[in-house]
Amino acid sequence: MTDVEKKSAVAMTLGASAQPGRREESIGKRRKRGIFKIAFFGFYGRNNFGDDLFGFILQAICTSREDLVAQVVGASSKRELGRAFRLPFVQRFWRARGAGGALARCLTYVAAIACADAVVFGGGTLFGANASIGFARFTTRIGTWLRRPLGALGVSVGPFSSDERQRAFAGVIEQLSCIAVRDESSVKAVSALVGRRPANLGDLAFCLPALYTPVWGRARMRTLVVSIHLDDYTDTVLEILDEVDRSRLADEVMFLSLDEESVAATGDIARLFEPKHVRVCRYRYAGSIAEVVDRLANASCVVTSKLHGAITSYVYDVPALLFCYQRKCVEFLNDCALPGPRDPLPAAADCVATVKKMLAAKCESRQFARAADHMEAFGRFLEEMKNDRPNAGERAGPA
Repeated sequence: MTDVEKKSAVAMTLGASAQPGRREESIGKRRKRGIFKIAFFGFYGRNNFGDDLFGFILQAICTSREDLVAQVVGASSKRELGRAFRLPFVQRFWRARGAGGALARCLTYVAAIACADAVVFGGGTLFGANASIGFARFTTRIGTWLRRPLGALGVSVGPFSSDERQRAFAGVIEQLSCIAVRDESSVKAVSALVGRRPANLGDLAFCLPALYTPVWGRARMRTLVVSIHLDDYTDTVLEILDEVDRSRLADEVMFLSLDEESVAATGDIARLFEPKHVRVCRYRYAGSIAEVVDRLANASCVVTSKLHGAITSYVYDVPALLFCYQRKCVEFLNDCALPGPRDPLPAAADCVATVKKMLAAKCESRQFARAADHMEAFGRFLEEMKNDRPNAGERAGPA
């Protein structure tokens, strides 16, 4: 496949529509045709921009390779997620609480693994923090039982709230044939848990500019994007907005909700802000991943508590103030040597000063020069899953 053909194939994934319930080919037929299907597992299907972005990126990487096919298990109904794997009559209960929701998810997990050639945990804090150990154990056990190679790509490992959870996640990681983490802290965590040093390939979103070119606004307004999902930051953000408005550092403030939590928190800030000079607009993430990327990439500066609001801005050379409500945010800022406070509740004066400096600086657009390298590394990782077909009880390849 030529470079032009690969780019065309990736572009087609943006317009592809989901096809739930489509009958899958048998694994034997796929192997004869050289097709290798990977079931990706993560926090998909929750209408969270960051997790949906992982699904989009993983299916785009697979589309760019000749014989990899993605199935993003339980993914949200977004127009870019054409390789979502859902079960008809079951998907409606995907987010339900209690036994009904758990049964719907378990049935989907089993069906997805049975239809796939490999299982990969794809993106996010899936091993530690608030992640579900039950989800991780169930997926690895079914994968092992069905003799599928298991891997993890672009994940964070730790921190752990108890020794019991740490031991439990160590048991899951030991079942993985290969793992590539997204930050240096996770490298140390995996090394301590299982005695092997994993590759650090960075966050999956680091390859985004190699996959998608944003739609640039005709008139580049000075836009400050605000996306907050925690009420703890309301007062600080209001101080930032008042200073930006008073000093006329922006023409527009866009309140951007990236998940359901952001709708309430960002909405409260929008109602409390009383602009005198800047215009105000609002956007809620609903139907399109690309539309959110466009808005972040066109911004002059982003103020956010959402990690992938900041990472998406970063890869399109837009400065961002990231509130570090979890360790993963600190790890991103440290690994990339980015400015901004690291405290969970930073002083408002420090935040105001940081945003003023970001808005005053002129950034030359570089389109994140390493994006293609990250995409190639992620693609090679997934390609190598084809060479790992362990028998029951065996693990192949270094973790």
